[in-house]
Amino acid sequence: MQFIEWTTQMSVGSDVLDGHHKMIIECLNRLYPLIGAVGRDAEIHAVLAKLEDFVLVHFSEEEQCMKKGGYLDWQAHKEQHDKMYDIVFGLKSDVEHGRELDAKKLFDIIYNWLLQHILKEDKKYEKFINNTVNDPHGVWVRSNGRPY
Repeated sequence: MQFIEWTTQMSVGSDVLDGHHKMIIECLNRLYPLIGAVGRDAEIHAVLAKLEDFVLVHFSEEEQCMKKGGYLDWQAHKEQHDKMYDIVFGLKSDVEHGRELDAKKLFDIIYNWLLQHILKEDKKYEKFINNTVNDPHGVWVRSNGRPY
């Protein structure tokens, strides 16, 4: 059984961004049983490094989709991403410096980000990105459906 299960409620209507969210969930599911395990620092570090790299890619792509789709509140959303990245980077830094991984920080990531961020914040941009995500270049479309 996984610690976090993907549900259709988490979908933002984009296969690309949903796939990113699923990859992040996979990292967190791999990390959870390693917390507090003795002699597993290398595995923890590897998962956190992957998570750090992946959230950077995901945040960047998601922000580009929001901008291309005309989502006006994208900058506030980006600020939330920046705070989340700082948390992930801090966890990775803790492991690199031999500090014990803070289980509360991990729980905060899982609860506040996955449950609150995806289910509430990411849902706000859903209607704006549906026309931009599947085209990596983004196409501005007139009200009659024809591209500019």
